[in-house]
Amino acid sequence: MEQRLDPRYPADLSVWVTDLLKPGHSAAGKICDISSSGIGVASPLVLAAGDVVRLDVAESVLFGIVTHATAGEAGSRTGIEIQRVLLGDSELSQLLQRVLLEDMPAVALGLLS
Repeated sequence: MEQRLDPRYPADLSVWVTDLLKPGHSAAGKICDISSSGIGVASPLVLAAGDVVRLDVAESVLFGIVTHATAGEAGSRTGIEIQRVLLGDSELSQLLQRVLLEDMPAVALGLLS
């Protein structure tokens, strides 16, 4: 039985994942879920705990640190602790902002100040 500190909320958003420590190491992926402790992403990239990543989603950019990654046949399922968010102006970006304000207030408040 899986035990989580925070509830996960399912998501299905396209994202471009970039490993900031390995130039050219990037790929399209999907945000699978969001919780107050981070974001779950599935992508063909093989990432490891401690990797610093950039997530481009809905005219917004999120920066974070990989907390865990599980390799699979089609890439990896990665947990990312979000550190910084730069939001765009689209409706989807505004939705992302609302979700972050509800589930990650410490991160979201940093982007509003």
